[in-house]
Amino acid sequence: MVINKQLKKILCVIGVGALISLSSVFVLQLFHFQYDWEKAFTFFDLHTRLSLLQASIVFLIFLWLYLITTSLSVTSLLFLVAVSFLGVATQQKMFFRGEPVYPSDVYFLKDFQFLLEMVGLPIMIAFFVIVALVIIGIYLAIKNKSKIERSKAIRIGRLVGVFLTTFALFYVYQFNQPGNKVRAVFNRYTSWIAYSQEKNYNENGVVSGLMYNFKSPAVDKPENYSKEKITALYEKYREQADVLNKERLNELSDYNLIYIMNETFSDPTRIEGMSISKDPIPIYRTIEAQHRSGMVLSQGYGGGTANIEFEALTGISLEPLSANITTPFIQLNDKMQDFPSIVDLMGRNGHTLTAIHPYNSSMYKRLENYQALGFDSFLFEDDLTYSERIDGNNFISDASAYQEVLDKISQTETLDFVHLVTMHNHQPHVNKYNEVEFNVEGAPYNKEVAHYAKGLQYSDRELDEFLQEVNHLEEKTIVVFWGDHLPGFYGEELYELNGHVRMHQTPLLFYTNFTQENLDIQTISPIYFMNHILDIANAPVTPFIALLEGLEVVLPAFEKGIYLEENSEEKYLRANLKKITQDALAEYDLIMYDITTGKNYSKELGFY
Repeated sequence: MVINKQLKKILCVIGVGALISLSSVFVLQLFHFQYDWEKAFTFFDLHTRLSLLQASIVFLIFLWLYLITTSLSVTSLLFLVAVSFLGVATQQKMFFRGEPVYPSDVYFLKDFQFLLEMVGLPIMIAFFVIVALVIIGIYLAIKNKSKIERSKAIRIGRLVGVFLTTFALFYVYQFNQPGNKVRAVFNRYTSWIAYSQEKNYNENGVVSGLMYNFKSPAVDKPENYSKEKITALYEKYREQADVLNKERLNELSDYNLIYIMNETFSDPTRIEGMSISKDPIPIYRTIEAQHRSGMVLSQGYGGGTANIEFEALTGISLEPLSANITTPFIQLNDKMQDFPSIVDLMGRNGHTLTAIHPYNSSMYKRLENYQALGFDSFLFEDDLTYSERIDGNNFISDASAYQEVLDKISQTETLDFVHLVTMHNHQPHVNKYNEVEFNVEGAPYNKEVAHYAKGLQYSDRELDEFLQEVNHLEEKTIVVFWGDHLPGFYGEELYELNGHVRMHQTPLLFYTNFTQENLDIQTISPIYFMNHILDIANAPVTPFIALLEGLEVVLPAFEKGIYLEENSEEKYLRANLKKITQDALAEYDLIMYDITTGKNYSKELGFY
């Protein structure tokens, strides 16, 4: 009788778990497709076996949780909360940024203020109400749970089950490690798309996509990787650097350098299919016409600020990194001190190194990363002398951030490298300003674009005032100013009309207080900023910079799935690039693997 009762209970757990697991896979896909039921059902119809595979992974989690709680109702309630939260996070991130949720995004859970600003108060309230109800439900379930005396065999069986499911889940977590059997099974039914995680989740499912983004080596090992090969590359580019440096008569130690990555600074007048009543950045256009300027091919759209910052500081592109390295500042934090960087370069030239970010220090582990990169000091929101906001904007103004930069430069006896990441134009964009005179037509959210344009207008004026102050500095100063990404409110229709490249291009300016240079450098990747700084300064290059300069000649701009060769149309696959470009990328890959995953022979050799 007892055996029959236990058997019925086991069958009940399996049945309920299977139903919840399948439902969870479907619901997650529905959220990912922005509540498009037809797409969700079509996915299940076309990928039935893959859907069952995903459900089996979810069921394993369900079983592990049940073995710990020993309560079917508690486990089911916890699953309800988890799937609801993950689904909403997926929907919101896809809606605003056009990219799915990654495992590394769990890091942002600890920043409540950031989550509140991203998803809004109503959604956060709804979530906490659900959590409260679940806690009450769990309490009642435990309170009313019948106290059945379990046999020793059942207790041992439960402990064995917890151990086995824990081991199985840990093995699943090793999904991207060589020889993983779970990955091998999924490979039969998936078509992984490394260059676009949105398409990857579309084609292979949310659960598959999440596993695809589990931890893995930062860069796939090139077949010809060896110490001898890295040494040969070092010798090749050391010689090229020596040739370049014969004409480089100045020193980087003669110049201040200011990096300004301006939050969501872009040009809305470039968006086809949408009209705006007047230009929000007319002063910037005048300035860029007198200096070296162009566009940045941004890795992000609607977000991903730290990835553009990472590329600009290190010269390391996300393109050769494994597809699951979606946020290097978080996932490669432990390796940051070994990377080449503009911080290290300026430090070796005697500069005082300062990072300023008028927001909290926890976002993207900036404090830890700035420490690892070697900044002498770092100022965050609570450390600032100037913290003015404009009207109802919750974020510190560009003018206040610029004043911090000027004060820092005036306080040091040495020359300075100051890296500033602003926040003034961070979303949300509506209801920030008392008066908005912009009229917009053709956008999904005309009011949001209009308020965003007002923020740009302030940024335009405040940049001009800042550069006027830079002109009065006695020290020669180079300012690199760029926008990190476009806002994510243009919608799918405008995105498709304008194309991937235009929706990832932001303004770029190299400004100096000692010369004017009317040079259009077209579109480049952030990894090449160091090339242009050393060219403007007429200062010596390292072998690593010589490699980047050679790469920029053939491939001025590239990210995963998009390549802009010199004097050529955009291409989407490496295989379609010219041989000379592929060869240059292969050399870059070797150094990237050596730096991030290999033995870092290049650092020992003095490559960078």
